[in-house]
Amino acid sequence: MPSQRPLRQYHAHQICGDETLFDVFFTTGPCRDYRSAKHDDPAQNATYNATLRQHGIFKSPGKLYPFLAITPEDLEKTEYAIERAVQSIALT
Repeated sequence: MPSQRPLRQYHAHQICGDETLFDVFFTTGPCRDYRSAKHDDPAQNATYNATLRQHGIFKSPGKLYPFLAITPEDLEKTEYAIERAVQSIALT
């Protein structure tokens, strides 16, 4: 699973899933099943996803997505995009 460092710094969240198939939910509540896995503020998720795409990382607006980066450079690019996305929702 990716580092939670940038997310912990800015936002209440839950990561649901495993290392290769997961999603981030911006919520203070637990994600126990598909009914409870939802965002407290869906606009934060939309901003997060859009910022990832602006930095070359595709994340579907759906509940789950694969995290299958192949090279160390892919991982660095993904981490950079996540940090920018988290900062962008901090500004909203």
